[in-house]
Amino acid sequence: MGKVPKVAKHLQKPAPEKRAKSKNPEIDGSPLAWRFSGCDKGGPFAWTALAHGDPFREVMERLHEFETKTWDEITKTGSHPIEVYKCEKAARDRLTEILQDDLDDLMSFRISGKKRVWCIKDRNIMKVLWWDPDHQICPSHLKNT
Repeated sequence: MGKVPKVAKHLQKPAPEKRAKSKNPEIDGSPLAWRFSGCDKGGPFAWTALAHGDPFREVMERLHEFETKTWDEITKTGSHPIEVYKCEKAARDRLTEILQDDLDDLMSFRISGKKRVWCIKDRNIMKVLWWDPDHQICPSHLKNT
């Protein structure tokens, strides 16, 4: 093989930039994921109270939407962590009953209106815990809400 001639820097083509082909938001460095194996199946906020059909479909579609959002986008839609001590006594008592009373906070995902799904956040994994259709676990005390 012969020598390859050197090309002046100003004549060289810049290396193409790598760009993401699709949006892949990350939570704590990994894609958002849902875990349903630890859902509370009893008590006042039982996940099993979420009936199949339209309400179930609405919740699952909304959870799927969250998977396409960044953490900042999620928190701008009314979803946010809540310190356990701010939750209603019934919720704190239920955490004790299900041996989850060592948690500092829970994650509240706003589905629509008053409807919330409550999770235990473990890095990027949201361990689904409760269905709260009437915003009773940690009601807003703001005027006109």
